[in-house]
Amino acid sequence: MMEPIMHNELDATNMRIGVIAVRDFKEHTDEHLMPLIENLLSMGCHQQNIVVRTIPSIFDVVIATQFFAEYTDVDGVVILAPENKIMGTLSVMNGIVQIQVQWNMVVTVGGANRAEDIVQMVEMQNEMEEEVASQSENFS
Repeated sequence: MMEPIMHNELDATNMRIGVIAVRDFKEHTDEHLMPLIENLLSMGCHQQNIVVRTIPSIFDVVIATQFFAEYTDVDGVVILAPENKIMGTLSVMNGIVQIQVQWNMVVTVGGANRAEDIVQMVEMQNEMEEEVASQSENFS
């Protein structure tokens, strides 16, 4: 089992993270789900703000990501699956990219190590959004 990584500088306190566990990759999920959650918790994400959904297969990844974008208020989504399997399926990758662009949502693929990536990207998105808001207030 993977050990959780301690994160001191990243702050996920006010973040809500969606996790898609692909049943086709049960071994990957068994190895990475709890460490992913522990990593998010160690960065301050509240347990109730980690939303885990299990889907049957790789071909359900795009629609499940779309569901997170459309029906929840998550800040980002971690697709818990081997990167090479998702990246090697062009139709799935194209669908993920379309959702990222359409919904302005951070999405990452992999294992427990992606906790830091998702938090870092959501932090950057939030910072940039705040900068734009403060700049527009200065011009008003």
